[in-house]
Amino acid sequence: MKLKTKQAWTGVGFALPALIGIFIFYLIPFCISIYHGFTLQDQFAGFANFTALFKSNTFWLGMKNTAIFSLFAIPLAVIIPLLIALFLSTFDKHTSFFSSLFLSPLIVPIASVVYVWQIFFDDYGVLNNLLQKMGLDTVSFFKGPWSMALVIFIFVWKNCAYNIILFSAGLRKIPKEVREPAYLDGANRAQVVTKIVLPLLRPTTFFVILLTVISSFKIFREVYLLYGQYPDEHLYMIQHFMNNNFYNLNYPRLSAASIVLSIFIIVIMLIFFRIERRSSI
Repeated sequence: MKLKTKQAWTGVGFALPALIGIFIFYLIPFCISIYHGFTLQDQFAGFANFTALFKSNTFWLGMKNTAIFSLFAIPLAVIIPLLIALFLSTFDKHTSFFSSLFLSPLIVPIASVVYVWQIFFDDYGVLNNLLQKMGLDTVSFFKGPWSMALVIFIFVWKNCAYNIILFSAGLRKIPKEVREPAYLDGANRAQVVTKIVLPLLRPTTFFVILLTVISSFKIFREVYLLYGQYPDEHLYMIQHFMNNNFYNLNYPRLSAASIVLSIFIIVIMLIFFRIERRSSI
């Protein structure tokens, strides 16, 4: 018991700095947000802030665009890295080279990347000049539906590398002895992948989906640098709504929106954990 107690206190000692940081920078601000979400001018207002929030067309526009982005970006950021990882697993050599190559989006500073995207996708940028020379109509990537497509592309490009590494690590854990009997029994590669590899890769896939969902709510930084504080209506997300209320010092509405968003994220996480628990039984 003494040894276990000593090991437990050692673990607590190592985790204590992180726990203190979470308590100061996450838990306390969240409690303050809950306080502002239910008060108006330092007086308890019940659900008045939430009622006003749900009547806001701007709030629902942000929620709609956030849902559209998540609906397309998350599956693409999971499926494309999975396919690339399956392709790379066919090579016995040079796998580390390709993995290092795909890591480049994580190494380059995001401000530099955004500057390159602006040069490339601007109305008078490289891509539109190329379209003009080919006799085609130019495309406005910063206004209209194409703005959402550009952000989805950037999100997938940015998160593809890390997800490929995770999937590759998961594939390396699957022993060849599991797949070779299937090939000897006449199964083709597609059957081996769908019937053997993907079921065994389920824990890794769940972890990748979880990280991708969390990363999808952090896309605001790239969107803000590309489109500014008030982007096109096709790209006005819930993070813009919260950021603008912060600048306008409307803390009750900001806090109410943050609480709604937190509940939304928690519900999604619980659904994923429930699905993973059922599938693992």
